[in-house]
Amino acid sequence: MKLKRMTIVFLITLIQGVAFIGISAQERSGRSTSVTNTQKPDNNNSRKRFSGETVRQRGAPSTRVVIPPVTILHNPEYISGEASINVAANSNPLIRIGIAQNGVTLIEFPSDDRFFAIHAGNSDLVTVEKSPSLKRDHHLILRAGSGFLVPSARAKGVQAVAPATSIIAQMDSGMAITVMIYPVPLLKQQAHRLVIKYDREEVITARKTAGLATNLTGSDIDSQSALAVVPQNQPMPDSTVAPSEPTPQKAIKPDYRDQVEGALKQALDNPKSFKKWAEQRHGFRISTLTPRELGESARLVVFAVRNAGSVPLRIIAGYPDLYVETLNERRRPVEAGTKIEKLYLASSGNGNLFAPGETRYFALAYEAPILGAQQHLKIVVAHMSAADEPAMADLTALAR
Repeated sequence: MKLKRMTIVFLITLIQGVAFIGISAQERSGRSTSVTNTQKPDNNNSRKRFSGETVRQRGAPSTRVVIPPVTILHNPEYISGEASINVAANSNPLIRIGIAQNGVTLIEFPSDDRFFAIHAGNSDLVTVEKSPSLKRDHHLILRAGSGFLVPSARAKGVQAVAPATSIIAQMDSGMAITVMIYPVPLLKQQAHRLVIKYDREEVITARKTAGLATNLTGSDIDSQSALAVVPQNQPMPDSTVAPSEPTPQKAIKPDYRDQVEGALKQALDNPKSFKKWAEQRHGFRISTLTPRELGESARLVVFAVRNAGSVPLRIIAGYPDLYVETLNERRRPVEAGTKIEKLYLASSGNGNLFAPGETRYFALAYEAPILGAQQHLKIVVAHMSAADEPAMADLTALAR
């Protein structure tokens, strides 16, 4: 009996000894691991793992390169929306803008410089709106022409961003600004307003230093008139000798001023004649009377434009306007048409600002177009805050 007890005590002592040795070994192993991690830190600074996730450590921020204004002008991407560009005095700026088929672009220039000439690459693709006061203006209005082509949605690469044409604005100071026109399919990609800024005196100084001409217009030269050029080694014509052939006379355009202003006066005397108003669009509503004939090829339409909103609206220069629009069987536009020539426009108000609730009356003589069965002639009015979505009134619907 005593022997059995001794045996049991021996076994218990043996088991406790083995367990103590195992625990000591684990503690020594843990201390060794802790020392190893402390003495040999992870040198991989790009990635560290915590709780199974990978975290990238950012390096020191790189210094951004400041791009001068001229370099910005040569950006391969075309400009959309509204932009203001500062032009260096000694630069030859090249500005790329997007134009949509139904959009209009306003380009403003410094007030202390004047236009010497406007050189258009192809007026059938992009037209520069003619202004009788171009020599006094400080802006250009660009629109899509009759030959304007919208890029295909399937076009890729270079074909998708190919320019249509270019326009050069040559200023009196000598500054020449080239505008590259890129056709875009959507109005939201249109460059609606572009403000160009430069110092005229710095331009003149830089050009004189380079030996280039300045003050191109001069005080006695009319930049818009044609100059007669006599070839060398040719005698000047004798004004006393009658010409061998009579000079052909230009056809005189009919004057519709009296008829248009008379129709406007009648409209002002009878404002209740405008009963049907088109759907409001961004604050503007339009009401039209049935167009009437003016001779063989001209027509006269009287209409009213109302600011139905609660804030003032500034109409874009050149509006109201006339466009031909092609519709499908669901009466949705499928092809933007051409702009119709305005022969004479009279208005009951002055300036481009419409006060809230203001109604302004217009009388317009225009060249009557030949329309297809699915084509509609529309009056279009747009303001500065919604240039891509103008208010419209369908004149064709009144006649059909």
